[in-house]
Amino acid sequence: MGKYRILALDGGGIRGALTAVLLTRLQEEIPGLLDGVELLAGTSTGAIIALGLAYGVSPSALKDLYLEEGKRIFAPKHWGLCRPKYDAEGLHKALERVFPQDLSLQDLRVRVLVPAFSLNDVRTGTWRPAFFHNFPGSSTRQEKVLDVALASSAAPVYFPSHQGYIDGGVVAGNPSTAAIAEAIHEERGRQQLKDLCLLSLGTGVNPEKIVADTSRWGLLAWMFHRPPVLPLLEILLNGVGEVDDYMSAQLLKERYFRLNPRLSEPVALDDAGKIPGLIKRGRTENLGPVLNWLEDVWLD
Repeated sequence: MGKYRILALDGGGIRGALTAVLLTRLQEEIPGLLDGVELLAGTSTGAIIALGLAYGVSPSALKDLYLEEGKRIFAPKHWGLCRPKYDAEGLHKALERVFPQDLSLQDLRVRVLVPAFSLNDVRTGTWRPAFFHNFPGSSTRQEKVLDVALASSAAPVYFPSHQGYIDGGVVAGNPSTAAIAEAIHEERGRQQLKDLCLLSLGTGVNPEKIVADTSRWGLLAWMFHRPPVLPLLEILLNGVGEVDDYMSAQLLKERYFRLNPRLSEPVALDDAGKIPGLIKRGRTENLGPVLNWLEDVWLD
């Protein structure tokens, strides 16, 4: 078999604007780069970008979506213990700018993989990870793209669950390892591990940490101590991606590359006011190492 190229896109809320800028620049440096992708994997905001690319939307247009819709998506409705901070109306309307309501996964021109988390899986009677994809024979091929994007983006506390699903970031904020597993699945991807090469794009290394003494923390402290805001949720959504980075690098060795610029300050997933700064950060990132890898491994 020939080379099987995978693009994996992290979750991270409005920090997806950074991902869109990086993709725009890479496409400008290597025209047709995305045309060679066999599998697009994305979680949460990365799912929106991956689904958009699979539908034929340009990275530049997706960047504009963040700029134009970010503040409407994250327009506060509530902030309390009894309901989500935002309703999904703004997000739904933004997604309808990109995807027709009747568009399903099987209509996309590229294979996609989108993690979410099912709160009550009807097959097992338990909660469990869910992976939406459009491989042949998939039970999720007929799922509407809008619903898949909303399911993978339903970050607990921030957005309501969608059709019984919450944000895929609780299990696969970095979907690279999940993408490898699907690619080598004997009935779906049917690829050999040695043929895979994977480019993983993060939404920026958020310089968050907890310096307080946590040895006596209970439920309230883990939920509400600052900084960061909602520390336990931040760890779940943003702290586990490095595990997938490590595992993917071990599996693929030099056929794996991760591009994840370091941010100068923490950026919350709903801080839409930081979008211009994220775009500026994406425009200044040194792409030399990733371009060299693309030339030597991806395009070779």
